Amino acid sequence: LRDATPRRQDTRLGEQWIESCRQQQSDQGNNRGFVVLPYMKGVSEGLRRIFTSHRIKTCFKPTRTLRNILVAPKDKTPKENKCGVVYHIQCQGQNIRGPCKETYIGETERSLKTRFLEHKRPSSTTSEVSQHIHIESPGHSVSLDKVKILDTEPDFFARGIKEAIYIRALQPSLNRDGGRHRLSATFDPLLT
Repeated sequence: LRDATPRRQDTRLGEQWIESCRQQQSDQGNNRGFVVLPYMKGVSEGLRRIFTSHRIKTCFKPTRTLRNILVAPKDKTPKENKCGVVYHIQCQGQNIRGPCKETYIGETERSLKTRFLEHKRPSSTTSEVSQHIHIESPGHSVSLDKVKILDTEPDFFARGIKEAIYIRALQPSLNRDGGRHRLSATFDPLLT
């Protein structure tokens, strides 16, 4: 387990920094107060001018620190173990005209690997991917390494909407429907 001391030191340093801003503000006396903002190049300078014109002291804090850059407290979860994802499967087969262009977009609450193995199972009667690689185009295959995670969403409802948005936008050929949720045609100009 990690020692919590560096976090407490960061908090103390942040509090000391804000206190120094307050001290500078009280030293000047004629200011109305102060505001602490994250620094964004090109935006922060303009905000400082606006706040200064209203006699408000502006202090900026860095958004990227050495701690953010260097410390990664957890290992990344391997793609196949991620849960709550919207994914994109591309057929790896070959047609007479070249590589197969059939694609599928789906979502799963379980791990990507579990759902992918269901798509590969020949006995699956509900999977469009299984139908394609085992019945419609024998010899075609799909690879877990080639699966793309389009989005991660733990919420069931939001994940279904994201799946429908990706299906409408990317128009995969193997999807029989628009996903779990039906999007209004109002969104077509934005998604297609």
